[in-house]
Amino acid sequence: MKRLIACIGAAVLGVSFIGTSIAHADQLADIKKRRTLVCGIVSNNPPFGFQNPDSREIVGYDVDFCKGVAKQLGVEPELKVLSLDARIPELTQGRIDILTASLTYNPQRAQQVDFSHIYFVSNEVIATSASGPYRTVNDLAGKRISTVKGSSDIPAVQQLLPTAQLVSYDDPPSAFMALTQRKVDGYVMSESIMRRFIERLGPNAKTIAILSPPIARQYWGLGIKKGEPTLVAAVNQALGAMESSGQSQQIFDKWLGAASSYKMKRDFTAAPIQD
Repeated sequence: MKRLIACIGAAVLGVSFIGTSIAHADQLADIKKRRTLVCGIVSNNPPFGFQNPDSREIVGYDVDFCKGVAKQLGVEPELKVLSLDARIPELTQGRIDILTASLTYNPQRAQQVDFSHIYFVSNEVIATSASGPYRTVNDLAGKRISTVKGSSDIPAVQQLLPTAQLVSYDDPPSAFMALTQRKVDGYVMSESIMRRFIERLGPNAKTIAILSPPIARQYWGLGIKKGEPTLVAAVNQALGAMESSGQSQQIFDKWLGAASSYKMKRDFTAAPIQD
């Protein structure tokens, strides 16, 4: 009898444990039950996430995607501001539901979190003096190019222009300043940041030119905790609906398009990220 009771108890415990695991794994059900989607966001990266100086509200491209996905899921968006370093730990520890935080895909990160389909592609570009002799990226072979220490752009330049002389700086503004002061022949950075720096030159903006083609393309996805396939599928479905309705294009045009100060063109659609 004691053995029978022990077996029954173990069976009940096992069922309870399995039920708990299933409930925990179904994050989408939890989101819909509480009717909020908690999005991790970065607040110091315009135009993707930043504080509006007038309203003090966090706004931007990433914020609008959080709101768009939340609407597709039938819930309300809730923003949680994170540092870059805290993005993945906050997600894996379950403090947020998804990352809408300028998260670039790479195989190492894909081992930590799941990625949605593409919602932005960052073209990595090289800028140079508009009055100089350089017209294409290949013209900078053997020349001095400024970079930021530890940047993912460094291996991209080394692969494309192995003879280039890389000069690394502590931060993007210093690397850009080196170009404006003619200390280097080129500067490599993501197109959105590059155009932001160029715009800040005001009347002198035309002194800097962005060369073609881009040296690399970095794919951004919304970050989702591992082991949540139902949520991944729902987020991808939401991104697909936003793409089909034209909402994704509208968000791009609002923050980065021809009418914005960035004057960029959208050359991607929501699609699976390929390794």
